[in-house]
Amino acid sequence: MVNHFGLFRGPGYELVSNADFQERPPSQVTSCHPTDLYKSLAAVVIDTGTGFSKCGLAGEDRTRAVVPTRVGIHRSPQGDSTPYYITEDAEAACSTLIRGVVSDWDALEVLWNHIFYSKLCVDPEELAVLVADSPVSPCTNREKVVELLFECFGVPAMQTVHQALLTLYAYGRTTGLVMGSGHGTSYVAPIITGELERLNISRLDVAGKDLSEYLSQLLLAGGQPPPKADVLTHMKETCCYVTLDMVSELCQVEGKYRLDFVLPDKHVLSLGAERFRCPEILFKPDILGLDQPSLPQLAQISISQLEPHLQERLLANVVLEGGTTLLNGFSERVQRDLGPAATVLSLPHRAIAAWLGGSIMASLDSFQTLWLSRGEYQEEGPWAIYKYHL
Repeated sequence: MVNHFGLFRGPGYELVSNADFQERPPSQVTSCHPTDLYKSLAAVVIDTGTGFSKCGLAGEDRTRAVVPTRVGIHRSPQGDSTPYYITEDAEAACSTLIRGVVSDWDALEVLWNHIFYSKLCVDPEELAVLVADSPVSPCTNREKVVELLFECFGVPAMQTVHQALLTLYAYGRTTGLVMGSGHGTSYVAPIITGELERLNISRLDVAGKDLSEYLSQLLLAGGQPPPKADVLTHMKETCCYVTLDMVSELCQVEGKYRLDFVLPDKHVLSLGAERFRCPEILFKPDILGLDQPSLPQLAQISISQLEPHLQERLLANVVLEGGTTLLNGFSERVQRDLGPAATVLSLPHRAIAAWLGGSIMASLDSFQTLWLSRGEYQEEGPWAIYKYHL
């Protein structure tokens, strides 16, 4: 419950810049006696999304690493060795998550091992770990995360917190309507005074990955072969935008929205209406043949069963999170579709909003009693995680 923690100016909290951070081997990480308060530990914060995993240390104002949530698979693994390995080749890798849900826990173990030892240069046996929980993952995922961290990495303490709660915390609020759209999924989650209204969480199976695939289809339909996945994603992020009215935009002189994109091999792709037709599927999923409401419609549906005064409070605090919400025009379109009663807030760094909220939360004195300890895990099992209601 967020309202138990205090906000940014809570006791003992101060954001620390990591601009001068230098990697250090695990042996140099400060250790702590297990009976000490976990506030003495430099807690790790991990937000593993479908597309990217954001990681760093609690109390810092930015991540130390953002890595693709994917691993390679050895075609002929040797003996009992893991078939997975870390690779920079997007074409040869597979995602560890599918639409926000872990699809292979062995692959996730390899990814987190890479994060702990290669990216953060820390020993997880000496650090508490906070993990952002996907808004669309089943409850049993939390149990698996608990087992993975205690059994495979030997952490002294850990906790999982709902991604929407962390996002709201990054905005300095305890009440709000969180609208997220990342690589694999989009969702809306209402939170009232720190309490997540779980029955009112809504998801949309259209997100960044779908936008990239649709952009690829649009390019092919226009007679232009799409580039490789990573280049296509970069093209989408830098060239596409959300329009207030697609029909009106199409009526504009084409030269207004025509743009050339130079590929790494110096070939040029000419983008026209594809630039705004691509993200329109977030607001009109029926373009893809999906019988699902748009994101703004989901927001209205998610709060429709609540008392009118609560609906007003939520609409007055609509907060955005996830990389797809960074598309130019996204917040303006959401504002228009929700109407004048809504106030849409958008942090510049909202692609890492959940991670930032975790960094803030895990550094507060008032949070330190909420870590699930190894002793509790050994006594109560992974189900102990549910008693915290986070």
